[in-house]
Amino acid sequence: MPDIVTIFKALADPTRLAVFNCIRCCGSTCAYTEGGQCCGDCEGTAACYIRCQVPCAPSTITHHLNELRDAGLIETEKRGRVVYCKVKPEALSALGAFITGK
Repeated sequence: MPDIVTIFKALADPTRLAVFNCIRCCGSTCAYTEGGQCCGDCEGTAACYIRCQVPCAPSTITHHLNELRDAGLIETEKRGRVVYCKVKPEALSALGAFITGK
């Protein structure tokens, strides 16, 4: 289970939260189940898409992606020259369990 304190510290930065939200939404290519979970059919969000949505320098986006990955919130995969990012479902589960007390 991811460390909840580390998760909240990572999401406390407004820019990092915007980056995480951009990844969580999978751009506009992902369908969601009735429970609000990603269908799993999306291949992740390309880092270049995040740069278009969050107004920051590329090096700043890279820094925030590294922080989110180190906190256990996302996983990244490089395919060719493109880095794809996906939210780790266990991180969302840990957040949900903490917030709801379950």
